[in-house]
Amino acid sequence: MSSAHSTDSLEPVDTEAEVITTYPRLVEFEETFRDPEDEASLFSRIPLVVKGYFSGWDVKQSLNGFFPIIKTVRKYKVKEDLPNDVIAGITSGVMMIPQGMAFAALSTLPPIVGLYISFFASITYFFMGTGHQLSWSCIAILSLMTATILDKYDSSVAGELSLVCLNGTLNGQSVPDSLGSLPEASTVANTIADTTSSSLVTDYVVLQNTTHSGSSKTAEEMAAIVAKRMEVASGVSIAAGLILMLASRVGLSKITHLMSNSLINGFAVGISFHVVTSQLEGLLGLSIAKYTGFAKIVKIWIDILKKLPETNIATLIISIICILVIYLVKRCINERFKKRMRISVPVELFVVIVATLISTFANLNETYDVSVVEDVPIGVPAPKFPDLTLVTDYIGDGIVIIIVSYAQTLAMAKTMGLKNKYEVDANQEMLACGACSVVCGLFSGYITGASISLTIVQDGAGGRTQIASLFAAGLVLLVIMVIGPYFYYLPMCVLSSIIVVNMRTMFFTFLVIPDEWRKSRYDCAVWIFTCVATIVLNAGMGLLAGVVFSLCLVVLRSMITPVVEAGQIQTGAFKVELRSLSKYSSATKLQNVKVLKIKTPLYFVNADIFTSNVFQKTGVDPIVLKKKIREAQKEVEIGNKDTEHMNGTMLGTGPEDTKVIVLDASEVAFIDLMGVKALQFLISEFESVDKEVLITSAPESILPMLHSTGFWAKNGDRLFLSIEAALASIVTAVATKKTSKKNETI
Repeated sequence: MSSAHSTDSLEPVDTEAEVITTYPRLVEFEETFRDPEDEASLFSRIPLVVKGYFSGWDVKQSLNGFFPIIKTVRKYKVKEDLPNDVIAGITSGVMMIPQGMAFAALSTLPPIVGLYISFFASITYFFMGTGHQLSWSCIAILSLMTATILDKYDSSVAGELSLVCLNGTLNGQSVPDSLGSLPEASTVANTIADTTSSSLVTDYVVLQNTTHSGSSKTAEEMAAIVAKRMEVASGVSIAAGLILMLASRVGLSKITHLMSNSLINGFAVGISFHVVTSQLEGLLGLSIAKYTGFAKIVKIWIDILKKLPETNIATLIISIICILVIYLVKRCINERFKKRMRISVPVELFVVIVATLISTFANLNETYDVSVVEDVPIGVPAPKFPDLTLVTDYIGDGIVIIIVSYAQTLAMAKTMGLKNKYEVDANQEMLACGACSVVCGLFSGYITGASISLTIVQDGAGGRTQIASLFAAGLVLLVIMVIGPYFYYLPMCVLSSIIVVNMRTMFFTFLVIPDEWRKSRYDCAVWIFTCVATIVLNAGMGLLAGVVFSLCLVVLRSMITPVVEAGQIQTGAFKVELRSLSKYSSATKLQNVKVLKIKTPLYFVNADIFTSNVFQKTGVDPIVLKKKIREAQKEVEIGNKDTEHMNGTMLGTGPEDTKVIVLDASEVAFIDLMGVKALQFLISEFESVDKEVLITSAPESILPMLHSTGFWAKNGDRLFLSIEAALASIVTAVATKKTSKKNETI
């Protein structure tokens, strides 16, 4: 803080009139410059806001804002941009196929669902997104969180089956005592095809494994349950998407500010443990029970270790080969020569094709019992609006998932925008994210977001605009319409291998923990806590725990150092800076004056701590001081001390004899009733022991509270625009006092 006056002591100056003119009080400033219309009530402002909104509404401008692609197309340079977009789109599309199928399988839905999501999300974001290089596909984190919802639904179905079995009847018919009469998955396939748009054999197997022993259902009944299961995933996607779209229209895009980068990174690493653990079953060819709740990841590992002797050797060999090939190509070719290669080697796609061919001709499924993808339907599914009554119990989970989706998407969009020098609209990104989820839900999909790996690939391949997404979507559509059935014999362990290798970068982030700790212990603590909470708990609870922990740290920091004492540093002939005495050894204290900087908001959490800190920093505790004065008065009354001795020792505070306390409120972002009461308490207590309190640099955000509580009217003469003004008023007051004494003497 610069100052035109170096105030080492309360010495008078000759230019009293000039000081008063140069340094007005805050009250005078507000009365002079505040527009009375600014004080209009909320109800009187509403008609003006509505009128201003509609008077400035323009159809053309609204369309351009709702569909950013219009602006992109108008500025599109075909000769310069189109070749780059074609190459980038095809490159990301090639990688989108295996990753989409792999991550969809992670959600316990058929792999083809991943292709549906990749296609429809890319098309939707093409029209509504503002991130030019963003590539949309299935996301491992979101897929696993969707699988958690489906596991809950499976548990609820199993619970209903248990109740049915207790009654011994099912739809009026007797229930068998064993599962021996359950139809095979292949028998149900045709029935499922009549009720849903994609093959749900995988879902049937999951339900078959989780069905409570002692219950059974017919093929038609099982098909109905599987169709409902798909409706749950789609319904959650649509409901969460609509909520996010509504939130974007009322400007709630700032909700992701509750999640710092450290929190998101810790959550991503924590969820990676769940992702890899969930794929061990596929890598080893084991059948593991489904677990939910606290420490489920530990339970899964225990189950896997117990069943290691049952490992399918053929599946394990295929998994090891695929992991080694994918990792070596990515590490030794794509990453090592990425600056020389415009297009990365699509190793995942090559592995998928080769593995499918080997599995087909070697008949791995029947000969070695290697699990394969099985039926992959041809064609785009017809749009279907699911029964939203099925998802009433999972709306909260859906909101958590879509917030994670939006946070990741916005982070990637801003990163690409900074790199390629264009602006990203946070509210429009929220709208686009919600719209993508709604469209995916209508076409048998679930909540998705921008893929970090595919976005980096699309940007690295030279993608200029969202048009690159069209070519990626076109390639995916070709697979859906023509090539899909040829993936029938694709081993499921290949998709698991792709997932595991793509998760490797997440685990490397553990290496940066020491560096993060050196940079910021608070942020590193959030990172570690969120990661551990996500591993021990489930994804949703881990994220919520991380947010709560972050907020607690913010509150804690406001309680630790609410006040610091400042001193002056002479930086020029007529310039002085005020800095913390604890951090600047060259800063000197002001004689008879204590300048305290309030470093946090003042609210109910730290109000008492704030007053205690002020007493401690000033060295004046009015409560203790008044107690001593009363004791001294008693001593005087009984004749042990004289009045002069009492006034000379008890009213002083040591060598400095502090007379004025200046509170710098420039960093007080907000204040509540308890904060105002704390300020008033300080003023009253210090005044009772002949100490004056001045408050400077109060921000506009806290002025309404000072007005409404009556603090402004009561203490207006203590409020100053700046520390310079407060110090100048002190000097002026001393000068006036000395002049008065001189006149009295004369």
